Amino acid sequence: VAKSLEKRGEGLHHIGYRVADCAKALQSMIAAGATAIDKAPRKGSRGTTVAFIHPKGSFGTLIELVQE
Repeated sequence: VAKSLEKRGEGLHHIGYRVADCAKALQSMIAAGATAIDKAPRKGSRGTTVAFIHPKGSFGTLIELVQE
């Protein structure tokens, strides 16, 4: 977050979307042309599974896919 603030200033850092299946959602985003930061889902906080989509392909906003 500090790097984002330093580079872009104050504002929205990322948006998280709750998904039923993180792996399927990630593959769907990649198939639609998104650039994934994570090539496969990984452990997130509080027992979640997460994957991130690069902001370059999403109008400058980092996207987090979250499976609870």
